[in-house]
Amino acid sequence: MVHKIEIENIGRILMGQSGETLLESLWRHGYQLRVGCRNGVCEICEVRLIDGEIIQHYPEKHLKLNKTINQMSEEVLACTCRPLSDVRVKIEGLQCPGELLVKKLQCDITAIEKLNADVYRVRLQLPATASMSAEFYAGQYLDLILPNGKQASFSIGSAPDQGRNLELHIRHVPSGEMSNDIIQHLQSASTVEVEIPKGDCYLQAHKISPDTRLIFAAASTGFAQVKSVVEHLLANQFSNPIYIYWGARVEDDIYLGNLPLQWAAEHTNVHFERVVSESENSPNWAGRVGLLPEAILDDFNDFDNVEIFASGSPAMVYALLEACEAKGFKEEHMHSDVFAYAPRSK
Repeated sequence: MVHKIEIENIGRILMGQSGETLLESLWRHGYQLRVGCRNGVCEICEVRLIDGEIIQHYPEKHLKLNKTINQMSEEVLACTCRPLSDVRVKIEGLQCPGELLVKKLQCDITAIEKLNADVYRVRLQLPATASMSAEFYAGQYLDLILPNGKQASFSIGSAPDQGRNLELHIRHVPSGEMSNDIIQHLQSASTVEVEIPKGDCYLQAHKISPDTRLIFAAASTGFAQVKSVVEHLLANQFSNPIYIYWGARVEDDIYLGNLPLQWAAEHTNVHFERVVSESENSPNWAGRVGLLPEAILDDFNDFDNVEIFASGSPAMVYALLEACEAKGFKEEHMHSDVFAYAPRSK
């Protein structure tokens, strides 16, 4: 016997099996919720039954052994209730499959180094304690939280495959008060508070179709996000074509240019192009000149089986999208955090 479990507040329906507790059904489908004792005493896993019939095994402290609840709204315990029919429930704080728990954590600041005139590479280490650890997907970002409560977002520049070690690329803007406060804290303190993970623009190697070509377009420190994703792909022996474009005003802004050159030298599926827009201010520059969208369109006649990840300003991302759309590219195949914080005007 099977039954439907409709989770009203998130619009999901899953199938439960006869004899399973509600909690066991949720776990089997990859859902997570807060639990404690798992025998009905702590009541942490309380959910609201809106419709349907269940049998609830209460602990002795309730002075009841079995209680059947039928067609009524009442709080039940996921760990000890078994549906006897299709049920409709409301579960607050339910974590859906694939979602990661966002946490505020204190990270050790293990290193800070200057990569060019104004970009710092900051290395952090997540706590070792299991209960204080955090997971993230390649391409996500975190918030740095200063002691005064102010916070700023930065792409995670390291792959999740590197465990507790995190890397950030932070551009210092001397005229910006917040920028100065961040750099000063990172240089003088031993720890920093972070909120991690954030962002819906991420990638998982095992979910990419074998015939997909990937284009990564990064402007300035947008390369941090690209670095996380590419290192994740390479760590998982990803063999699809990878095309990396890094655009900057001047040569010095391509602050880790040797790294993607190394990827391309070691992996035949990786291709790397550097593009400078102000060649007159880069006297020794002998590479490509122009804007990032122009370079990509020069290299691609079609966008069949192409997914584009764009990391940069809204102006750059939308310019790239519009240029690619003129060649038949579909917006749903471009991924960028810009779409969340600066939606395209209709």
